[in-house]
Amino acid sequence: MNSPNAWQQVRQAGQQLWRQRSPREQMLLRWGAWLVLAVSLWQWALAPALRTWHQAPTRQAALDLQTQRMRQLQAQAQSLQKPASVSRTEAVQWLEKNLSELGPNAQISLQGDSATLRVEAAPAWAMARWLSQARDSTQALPLQAQMQHHSQSTSQEVLWQGTVVLRLP
Repeated sequence: MNSPNAWQQVRQAGQQLWRQRSPREQMLLRWGAWLVLAVSLWQWALAPALRTWHQAPTRQAALDLQTQRMRQLQAQAQSLQKPASVSRTEAVQWLEKNLSELGPNAQISLQGDSATLRVEAAPAWAMARWLSQARDSTQALPLQAQMQHHSQSTSQEVLWQGTVVLRLP
């Protein structure tokens, strides 16, 4: 079927079949061909484009929110990479001022570039929060900890006693 004669024979056979049809059949076949062409055009070209066009505002809004969230995370990451400088005096003041939630017997003692925290019955959640805030607010890092579970028969809360040595900025 690669030769021009073969194509010509197929074309002539098709024309002969067409001429054998009545004018009414020819009209119906034309309408059918136009209908198939129109449905195909709608199915593969117009409908997907129209669907994309209708979904574009919703997708753009979602992408804008995602971009805004990523920029917030980027700013947060950059702020964590370059923590604000805290003086030793400010760090000591913060550590002393924020002992209250660790219990009435919580104490801080300073020794050179370190501070030692002593607690007798500090709630576990308060210790975790205080250490996290101490790291974030004062850039004080734990160097050593000697903690023991402290049990009280009247409370179901987990309590700790012991010492934590922090390195000051």
